[in-house]
Amino acid sequence: MKLFPKEKAYENLFQKPEYFQVYFLCIVFCFWFSTYIYVPVFGVYLDFLNFGYYEIGLVMGSYGIMQIALRLPLGIIAEKYKIDGKLLVAFGFLTAIISVFLLALSHQFLRIFLGRLLAGVTAAMWVIITIWYSSSFEKKQSLKAMGHLQATTVASQFISMALSGWIGKLMGYTSLFWISEFFAIIGLFLVILLPGAASIERIEKKQAAKPDEQAVVQLFKDRKLWSLSVLSMLSHAVLFTTIFGFSPVYFDSLNSHSSAIVLLIISFMLPHTLAPMFMAKKKGSLPKPFFVMFCCFCIAAGSLFLLSYTDNWIIYCLLHAVFGLFLGFIFPILLDQVYKIENLTVPKIVMGFYQSVYSIGIVSGPIAAGYMARQMDMKYIFIMSAMILLFGGLVSLMENNIEQNNA
Repeated sequence: MKLFPKEKAYENLFQKPEYFQVYFLCIVFCFWFSTYIYVPVFGVYLDFLNFGYYEIGLVMGSYGIMQIALRLPLGIIAEKYKIDGKLLVAFGFLTAIISVFLLALSHQFLRIFLGRLLAGVTAAMWVIITIWYSSSFEKKQSLKAMGHLQATTVASQFISMALSGWIGKLMGYTSLFWISEFFAIIGLFLVILLPGAASIERIEKKQAAKPDEQAVVQLFKDRKLWSLSVLSMLSHAVLFTTIFGFSPVYFDSLNSHSSAIVLLIISFMLPHTLAPMFMAKKKGSLPKPFFVMFCCFCIAAGSLFLLSYTDNWIIYCLLHAVFGLFLGFIFPILLDQVYKIENLTVPKIVMGFYQSVYSIGIVSGPIAAGYMARQMDMKYIFIMSAMILLFGGLVSLMENNIEQNNA
């Protein structure tokens, strides 16, 4: 049966990479908006439900558990069996709908833990989304692609998180879960409205090589991939320990005014959004990427050390702005370098491995921070986070020296 003319025109529209990219970034926006709209006040909400710091850390860390378990197997299965990306991303939105439904209607630890666990299943689909979007660019434009992707991700997080504190105070914390539900449903419909697998495969065909077992084995021995994955793991551990974890909880003790938390979110997320947008403007490759990351890790670590010594909420916000800016430069550089791994014949497996490793940080960071806050004081969370970033700086410097010697 032939397509109607209007249907054919609609499908042909997505054959043009630029139209596909704009439409797909709308899906990315919904994907992360539905995930992050409740994140800034989630720790405060759990504290309100009388969860202890360790229990809060477990719930926050549960988000990464399914990502560790699923991202690498998902990449391998998707690469081997050429599963339609549309089906996997749609499934991700469906699990998001179920996740926030559980969070909205539950006050018990196990159900909330399960709801956040399912949010991790949704986030695991980022492997497919990353490769799906980047494959619509030429490889020499990978930094631009990753800059656009990261900028849209952070812009979505920024807008959702800036609104969450205000909406939570005005309409109640559970209203945020229903807003999350709405955006997950919109994202699901946007994915469903994409053309069928045939037109999608046309966009992805440049990376359609079948996985070679020997290539996969060699991949796991790649020093650079391990370094990039570890650096991302350290960065994500700090990110989910601080602004996506305990930073709002500690800030609430400094300034509990209803609009104050919005200032903290803006302070961190605005520069964190601008950094990848700047990277997306760059043409070609970034010279000495590991040295740039070394500088960013060190400056971000310095801001976290200072955070542990301030009780002034204005300085607290300013230091988060510095931290957000330099962490914002690190993520697109890491993604670009992963995408440029030599002999990249299995991109979904590479990205699955990379994202599985950094998911360990999403789990371990909040759990370790929650334990530390319970045993000592919440200020030590920032010292721990600074030490983690300094270690990231050391790994970056070592990798930079290796690349310089091999040049």
